Amino acid sequence: MKVLLLDLGKIIRGGQRQVFYLARFLARTPGFEPLVVIPQNSPLKPLLEEANIPLAEIHSSSDYNPLNVFRLTRLIRSFQPDIVHTNDAKGASLAAMVKKLNNRFKLIHSRRVSYPLKPGWSKSKYLAGDAVVAVSQEIQEILISCGIPKDKTTTIHSGIDADMYEREKRSHPVLTLGAVGALSAQKGFGVLINALNVLKKHPAMPDWQCMIAGEGPLFQELKQQAEKLDLARSILFLGYQESRVVLPEMDVLIIPSVDGEGSNAVIKEGWATHTPVITSDLPSNLELVTHEHDGLVFENRNAEELASHIVRVVTNKNLADTLVANGSDTVAKYTDTTMAHHYVTLYEKLTGSNA
Repeated sequence: MKVLLLDLGKIIRGGQRQVFYLARFLARTPGFEPLVVIPQNSPLKPLLEEANIPLAEIHSSSDYNPLNVFRLTRLIRSFQPDIVHTNDAKGASLAAMVKKLNNRFKLIHSRRVSYPLKPGWSKSKYLAGDAVVAVSQEIQEILISCGIPKDKTTTIHSGIDADMYEREKRSHPVLTLGAVGALSAQKGFGVLINALNVLKKHPAMPDWQCMIAGEGPLFQELKQQAEKLDLARSILFLGYQESRVVLPEMDVLIIPSVDGEGSNAVIKEGWATHTPVITSDLPSNLELVTHEHDGLVFENRNAEELASHIVRVVTNKNLADTLVANGSDTVAKYTDTTMAHHYVTLYEKLTGSNA
């Protein structure tokens, strides 16, 4: 079975890692022939080349570029895929336009954010798909509420390759809290900084520092917030860092997301690195984390409650050890291989074949 995976992302985030994991699995599986289509200068290119996964490039990351439409149309005519699988909103637009010109393949869209679809083309491009995969049950329910037929939708949680993550490297002389993600509004780092302001006055807390690994439009705003609260010396803004590099440096991992989450990869990465996890109570996060079992959950945007959970983990070793042990078990449900097997089952269902 020939599978064309399309991704127009400009930077490596969770969705791009899913494309790589899926393509790698297909390339290793008899009966499958993957081709990953990416824009020029895509950060996926070196990963794909190192793993000897076939790839092709289009001109840019724009969904409405006529050159991209022309190039993808030609690639589909030459490769003749059974499945075209898009992995981001722009890719969904581009493939939906091409499908109007060539309807000889099954089109699958993966939806990774929980924002409702807007009327018009935002919705129509997903209706053009033969299947729409949500990476959480919350996203699937939102898709259905926006008018995507229920029988077209399914949920396949994202996975990680847990063997890629180092465990228990921690060597800092002071307690190191941490967070990883794009510095954008949905990630809630302002809530985290407010929680840290509470912690600096808490008598039970030892000396601590906080690493924030990520880049994005709120970089300066978050730095100014830290300076205003006299936290500039306690918070290390690292810029973009590979999560698997920085996570083993963190004693507690905090995910303060306020909206839009899909199937949060950082939660799973925390489990894989044996790091206690604290997360907001977004529905998609609650699909993964069970409070006081494999993580602690705080009310969305509630900095005071987040601060109290950090204190609990830091001052209660038995609790921290329990969260780590159970998280290590839970992550086994969310592997890249499990995710890929679910997609293969969907591919075979849509094409009526058994590769």
